[in-house]
Amino acid sequence: MSALPDGGVAEPLILNDKLAHAGMYSVLGATLAWGSYRSHGHPGDIWLLLAGALYGLSDEIHQMYVPGRSPDPADLAADVVGLLLGYGTTRAILGRTTDEHDPAGTAAGDERDAC
Repeated sequence: MSALPDGGVAEPLILNDKLAHAGMYSVLGATLAWGSYRSHGHPGDIWLLLAGALYGLSDEIHQMYVPGRSPDPADLAADVVGLLLGYGTTRAILGRTTDEHDPAGTAAGDERDAC
């Protein structure tokens, strides 16, 4: 969507725009958390969140080259908030499901190995 030029389409309300950014990046955060959960020896939460935030930054920089678009620090902030919400919520849910099945958390490793 960031590659679409501003061709006279009515500008969405600021709140809706920021919610859209947060919503899309919450999906990215959830995907990163799921991948982290399913992988062995993942790079760590901080590195994954940094990668997601840098993706948001690259998207805003990209918009400098799209006619009628410009980078917006508030959009980047909404991206990062969505990323953190999606990542944190998914990690919490995955951690809770692990705890329900095995309080020591050992079954989660066995479950991941089986796939």
